[in-house]
Amino acid sequence: VAWRMGAREKLERSEGHDLGLRVFVGKRQAMVSTSDFSKQALADLALDVVLTNEPPHREGGLDLITHRLDEQPIGLYGTPARMHHPSLAAMLTHEPVILPSESTIRSGFDSLVARLGITARIVAEVDDMAMVRLLAREDVGLAIAPAVVLTDEIRAGLLQSAPFALDIVEGFYAVTARRSFPHPLLRTLLDG
Repeated sequence: VAWRMGAREKLERSEGHDLGLRVFVGKRQAMVSTSDFSKQALADLALDVVLTNEPPHREGGLDLITHRLDEQPIGLYGTPARMHHPSLAAMLTHEPVILPSESTIRSGFDSLVARLGITARIVAEVDDMAMVRLLAREDVGLAIAPAVVLTDEIRAGLLQSAPFALDIVEGFYAVTARRSFPHPLLRTLLDG
């Protein structure tokens, strides 16, 4: 997975399909890589931990434990001209919205509009945060994203945060395999 325009590129949008992991501990390092994404091939890598922003689905044959590490709030960002609405419901009803597709952010947004009892004007549903950033910067609509994706645009005054909390968060997880003898540094990582 590569980085494009300051945001992580998802595997399905990536031009290459390789997985590589390099770990540094002090002056030591280790690396593992594969281009085979079958369940068995990934299990054979015998990774001690995989970091992800979405918990994995329970699938047969893999005894995985998901540890929640942290979370970041998701906000609503757009150009200053789009920020004049008296309420979140009015803003989402009258302004076009740019959403990441198939993610915890998207499901949180769907829940939000259901609670508000509105239909949002979705103009773009995109696969990666780099595209959300680009569309927001070009004023296609309001972006639903973590602030870190739009840091440069916010700092430059091109975009600003809406004055309404969405109550949506993106979680970060460490996924480990159940082992009789876990790596001794794993507890240190998980305990923070």
